[in-house]
Amino acid sequence: MFVSLSEKKKFLTWLVNTVPFGRREVLWILNYLLTHDAILNNVHFVENVEKTDRGIRVVADGLGKEPLLLFIQAQEFTDPEQIFHEIRMNWRKALYLECVFPEAWQTSQYLSVLEDNPFAPWNEQVDQEVARAIDQYFKQEEQTQRMALLKAQIDDALETGNKEAFLELSDELNRLKQQ
Repeated sequence: MFVSLSEKKKFLTWLVNTVPFGRREVLWILNYLLTHDAILNNVHFVENVEKTDRGIRVVADGLGKEPLLLFIQAQEFTDPEQIFHEIRMNWRKALYLECVFPEAWQTSQYLSVLEDNPFAPWNEQVDQEVARAIDQYFKQEEQTQRMALLKAQIDDALETGNKEAFLELSDELNRLKQQ
């Protein structure tokens, strides 16, 4: 998914103005990204940033986590100056940014920039039970749609007086109902 520079800026502006952070350095870094298009073009908003080769996690105040973390090849860094230096010196490299704040999944601004993490794809993280529930839902939905189609075809057969089609379609509908 390609996220435009304007969408990223819109989200970062919203984030800086809306979400409280426990350390002012978080705001400094977010504002730095916001004002440097060349760097922001290489920023990707993802989850599970610790699995990337180069990523930063910013955490809203009150969530009990380190407010600012840099991950480079599975190593963690918390020094804001070191993090800023990493961003500034390696601005051509992809930078993955995870933003942790309350109700993130209910925030359209966040969802509009969220990308799949290439180091930890979403479809590889789905629990087997959830996958089965999704499959079951789609099977049920398919059966419901098939029954609605059969009912419409039965109505057509009745309206046109096609007794053979009516009986065949009715049998098929009854078989579906018994499943």
